[in-house]
Amino acid sequence: MRNEILKMSVVVFAIGLLSVFVLSCGGSSGGGDDGDGDGGGGSQTLTITGESGNQVNLNGTWSSGCDPDIGDGSSKTGVLTVSGSSFSQVENEWFDSTTCSGTSDVTLNISGTVVLGDELTATMGSANVTATEIDVVFTSVTGTVNNSASASDLNIDNACGFNNWVAGTPKSLLGTSCFPDSSSKDNLYIDDVANPDVWYDGDDDGPVDVNGYPTNVDSETSKERV
Repeated sequence: MRNEILKMSVVVFAIGLLSVFVLSCGGSSGGGDDGDGDGGGGSQTLTITGESGNQVNLNGTWSSGCDPDIGDGSSKTGVLTVSGSSFSQVENEWFDSTTCSGTSDVTLNISGTVVLGDELTATMGSANVTATEIDVVFTSVTGTVNNSASASDLNIDNACGFNNWVAGTPKSLLGTSCFPDSSSKDNLYIDDVANPDVWYDGDDDGPVDVNGYPTNVDSETSKERV
């Protein structure tokens, strides 16, 4: 179904990703300070502990590249920008291409805030790694269909509960069947020994701990700093 591809798979954060939080970062991972001693602010440096034990700065732009779904012939790209406690993400999705070719069928624009929590032991493949809890709050999710044929398909499928999609006209999707939740729990892991510019998210299809955070790291998908 076309509406299934409109459901966010991760990035985002599943950055996965909330009314606005005050970024306290009170967990053992620390989170970082903005340099003025007050522990907050828009210029906050968001950091986690990497595999080496050193701090890795998350601020900047991260790209997932082209992520194909061979099974249903679709694909998507995601670009995540982190700035202190805030993030924005742009996802482009293709219904009938596994190579992210040409103009995408749908563009999603997602924004919100993020707070880092405690470190936790997670499984990545057959190894145990130290990941960091993430709480994400989505403040805005909009979807824009980019051509009339895709708009017709989405209307037939009543995608996200709408049957009046129009090419070029964005719709707010937060609170719909595609994005019913305004918050998400995830984890993230960076092996700064191997590459400090590759970010792995938690496996949101796997088990979670008693607090709701994934206990696996998804080793098959990642975001790279650009």
